[in-house]
Parts: sequence; structure tokens; C-alpha cells
Amino acid sequence: MSSLWHRLPQVFSMCTCRFLPTGRTVTMQSIRWLPLGSAGILQRYRTSRRAEQNADETMVKLKSGQLHLFTGFVTGFVCAFMLILNIYDVHIDISCWSTSSSSDCSTSTAAHRFERDLAPDIRVLCMVLTCPENVELKAQHVHATWGKRCNKLIFVSSENYDPLGVVKVVEPHAGSYNDLWNKTREGFRYVWREYGDQYDWFVKADDDTYIIMENMRRMLNVYDPAMPLYFGYQMKRYNVSYMSGGASYVLSREALHRFMSEAYSSEKICPAVREWGIEDFYMGVCLQNVGVHFIDSQRALPEENKTKFFPLDVGVFVSTNNDSIPDWLPQMSVSRIETGKDCCSNYSIAFHYITPGRMYLFDFLLYNLRIFGRNYEEQRPARLTNDEVLERFPLENNSEIRDLTNMLNKPANF
Repeated sequence: MSSLWHRLPQVFSMCTCRFLPTGRTVTMQSIRWLPLGSAGILQRYRTSRRAEQNADETMVKLKSGQLHLFTGFVTGFVCAFMLILNIYDVHIDISCWSTSSSSDCSTSTAAHRFERDLAPDIRVLCMVLTCPENVELKAQHVHATWGKRCNKLIFVSSENYDPLGVVKVVEPHAGSYNDLWNKTREGFRYVWREYGDQYDWFVKADDDTYIIMENMRRMLNVYDPAMPLYFGYQMKRYNVSYMSGGASYVLSREALHRFMSEAYSSEKICPAVREWGIEDFYMGVCLQNVGVHFIDSQRALPEENKTKFFPLDVGVFVSTNNDSIPDWLPQMSVSRIETGKDCCSNYSIAFHYITPGRMYLFDFLLYNLRIFGRNYEEQRPARLTNDEVLERFPLENNSEIRDLTNMLNKPANF
């Protein structure tokens, strides 16, 4: 026992005890030795260990309290910041790109907020003409790109195809290009019957048309859909105005209502169904005869006078070569045509003869590509009163087409 007593300090001096989480080391050198015997030494050791544990617990509680305080401060700051954003509508420019290939951002924050504000108020149904052989070649690409930004997208054809929302409106033998007038009439009949009271504006487009819906809504926001209005690239043929079908055109709810209730079933004021009917020209005849106001998109907004709807490839307008525009287009166009860098509105809307590959290119350039350092504010154009609309866009003279059954100098395809 005596030899064990003398060796006990050596045993303790070789031992270390670590107390988590501080990692402090307690050795025999840190213990004041008193002649208390082995029981006294162990009691001193236990007392020292309890003191260390109490200190550690106090430190953990202190750090936990600090963490809770910091978390509360950060949460309060974030909530206050979001409230300020909501009140003052602050636009934050957040990049859509990251170094990861999985990054997916369809539009900038500012543009998305602007579109989010307009889409519920400017309810647009898009009716796209297609045919069975073009469902996979063209229609599916409209569905994957600009079509998804319509409030409602419907394809009309001679066969149903549910995955894309293709609706059969004509018989299989009447679904080709030379039956466009019949397909358009029946397409609008279906749209009016099923959705006439649910949407404000009705777009007719082809399956090789590309439309920037945000810019479309920006223009339509100026007008009242309860007025009989008809928008597009305005042309004139046989001294009768109409909107180019390839560039797409837009009918207000009231315009479509008049077409269906007054013109659709009357061969006196609206051309009958026939092959090789001039679809867009015929629509112009029908709408003139029911008191619809024609609005050339180039003049649709008071402070803008550049082309917004393009009946030909937009490249021929952008080109600085004056020979790029075919002779017949200036002759038939109501507004003056410009080429080169001043050809087109910064808020252009509709483009014809767009291949599927270019649809995806347009989507990329418009909704993904960013120009570093470029920033601009979006403003809605001021709304026009009904009186201002009537003054700017009086009714067309329909004296020569008021009665198609007794029309003099009737075109051969009437």
C-alpha cells in the first residue's frame, strides 16, 4: 500500500482527461496537491471536473442564445426588405445564368414581373391553324415556345390530337392549304362557342408564325375589348382593307361576336366557303360589313410608328438592301415600309415564315440572352378612350362590298 501511494502521482501525471467541447487538458500538474490521502485527491479531481462541465454547459447556452438572437435579426431584416420590395415595386436585376448547366431561367425578373401584371388582365386566346402532317413538323414547336405564353392555346385542324390540344373543326378532305378560309371560319366558330365569354382577345396565327406575347399584351392593354377592333399588318386589295393572315391578326371579343352573330351565316356580307378562298382578305370583307374598326399595328400606339407585325421574313425588313422587299408589298401595304436599322419597332410582335429552329433561337435570344450593363425601365402606354379610338381609326368605306351578291367588278375568286 505504501509503494502504491508513492507511485500514484506518477500514474496521474501520465493521464490526461479531455473535456468536450473545449478540448482542455487536465493533468496532475494542474491539480494542487494536498496531503489528503488518495480519497482526498480523487474528490478534488471530481470537483474540478464538475466545475469544467458546468463552465462548458454555460458557454453552450450562451452561444445558443446568441445564435437565436442572430437568426431573429436576419429573419426580421429579410421580412422588412421583402415588404419594401412589395410596396415600392423595386426591380432587382437577377442574372439568369450560372456556371451549372442545369440553370433554367426563362426571363429576367423585371420582364417577368411586367408580364405577370398583364397576363391576368389581358386574356388572350391564340388560335393556330395547322394540318395533320404539320403537327409534329411545326405545331409542336409553337406549343413548346411562344404558344405557352398565351392564356389559352388551341390548334385547329382536320384531325384531333389531344396531347397538343389540336381540335378537328373541318373534315379531313377540307383541311389543306386551299381550304384556309373554311378552316378559319370553323375555327372561330368553335372558339366562340367554347371560350367566347372567357377571353378578351382572339389571335389567329399560322403554324409558322412566332409571336412575342408580352409585346402583344402591351399593345392590347391600350384598348377596350368591348369595342369592335381588328389589329394586324394592314393591307389593301381590290380597294378593300384587311390584315395579313400570315403575320397573324387579332380580334377583340366584340369583333368576334359580330363576326359570328352577323357575318358568319350571311353570304350577302361575308364570302361563302370555297376552295382557294383568300382567307385574310375575306375576313377583312366580313368585318368591314359589321362595323369593326381596323387598326394597323404600325399606328396602334400614339407615339410609335414602326412595323410590329411582319408578313414576310423579318430579315428582308432588317436588310439595308432596298431590293429585299418585293414590289407587291409596298403597293398593297397601307403604311410606309422602312428597311435597315429603323425598320422595326422595339416592341415588335409577330413574325411570319419562322422555321422551328428559329422559334427556339428567338426564344433563346429573347428570354435567356443577357447584355451586360444593359438596363431599361418598362412603362405601359397610356390607355386610349373610346372616343380617341373612334377618332384615330374611323370605319372603312364598305360601299363597294356592302352586298356581295350584287357586287360590281367582283373578283374571280369571290
